[in-house]
Amino acid sequence: MKYKAYFIALFILTICSGCVAVLFFNKNNIHLTILFLVVTAFLLNYSLRFIFKLFRDIDDFLEAIKARDFSKRYPVSRKVRNNYFKYFNAVSETFLSINLEKETQQQYLKKILELVNTGILAYNIDTYETLWMNNSFTNMFQIPYVKNINWLKQRHSQLYKELIDIPLGENRLVSINRGYRTVKMLSNACTFQTNEKTYQLIAFLNVSAALEDIESGAWKGLLNVMTHEIMNSIAPVASLADSLKKRMELLKKELELSKLTDLEDIESAMETIYRRSEGLLRFADSYRNLSKNIIPELQPVNLFELLKSISRLMQPSLELKGITLEVRTDNFIIVANLDRNLIEQVVINFITNATNAVKEKKEPKIILFSGITDENPYITVADNGCGIPPEIQEKMFIPFFSTKKNGTGIGLSLSREIVKLHNGNLQVQTKVGEGSAFTILFGGNVK
Repeated sequence: MKYKAYFIALFILTICSGCVAVLFFNKNNIHLTILFLVVTAFLLNYSLRFIFKLFRDIDDFLEAIKARDFSKRYPVSRKVRNNYFKYFNAVSETFLSINLEKETQQQYLKKILELVNTGILAYNIDTYETLWMNNSFTNMFQIPYVKNINWLKQRHSQLYKELIDIPLGENRLVSINRGYRTVKMLSNACTFQTNEKTYQLIAFLNVSAALEDIESGAWKGLLNVMTHEIMNSIAPVASLADSLKKRMELLKKELELSKLTDLEDIESAMETIYRRSEGLLRFADSYRNLSKNIIPELQPVNLFELLKSISRLMQPSLELKGITLEVRTDNFIIVANLDRNLIEQVVINFITNATNAVKEKKEPKIILFSGITDENPYITVADNGCGIPPEIQEKMFIPFFSTKKNGTGIGLSLSREIVKLHNGNLQVQTKVGEGSAFTILFGGNVK
């Protein structure tokens, strides 16, 4: 390097000047001795200033690197002593290029993580401090970005427990309450280390819609097959039983054997077979509603007025049973696009279920409520009844399942299908002994 040669030459000149001064001093030549001493002092001072300037520049450069400030540029001079500045600039540009490339990659990865529909969280397993939380995670659980997941302990204890207890390397299906919704998440977790710190990375994928679609499609396929086979098998039996019954009546008249006990028993048996066959046909036909392609006729409907209309319809029968029916709202002008007849059918079904749930209560009450949350209008039918046990909650949307003696198990299944046709979500909140609330959350149909 040129500045090294420059420094060595300067150092040699200083030594030589000093040696000459000593030489003239030995020869008692005071004038030349003083002259070369002055030259030596000048060269020594110049060398020391050069060295100190170099050290200051190196210290300044190292401090800039320590502070990760690679934007500073050193003036490159044609002077040999400043030649090392260009190397400082080259090192800074190299670091700046590496940082820029690293930042570009980080921004690229962040954008990818923000675009995916999977909630992602990474936190320090020792301090619980958040390393990363993407927008999908905050939107999925309706929480703000938190610096430490201990914040969730009081505000979202269910999510906090899942984050702490989640097994590593295993896919697990969990149910999380999210406002008016209960969503099913497929979760997975792994750990990684960086800077001698251990982090846990957790991913949540909302699979509620996919599971409901699969379940609904499976039940529809099963119902199609079952109702088709039942009706094909029972219809001829019902027809034959009815024909035999009519033939028996004609035979009795022709033979005047109206008092013959055996014929009366046969006639009664034919009547029973016919009646039960017809009942089974009606039963199978009712289940075909679940597999029909219902096309809702969507129109703007005021939710509060809709509930008031249903209340006027149901009020008389509920009053006879001593049940109080109230209609409430937090916004009288909320309007949603819906098929009024279909939604009325769903709400009336919820009220009917609530009527059975509150019949043992001393002060039975059913509340119809309309409102809006996160730009999504909703309708809620709540009661102070007996609540729904956990073992029944898992089965209540399954066709054929009913806890009523004469229930068909079609009401809630059909209700959920109708809500899905409105791009909505049907959620249930319940507590045994205190009551239940069925909420229809419409898919952003606010007007």
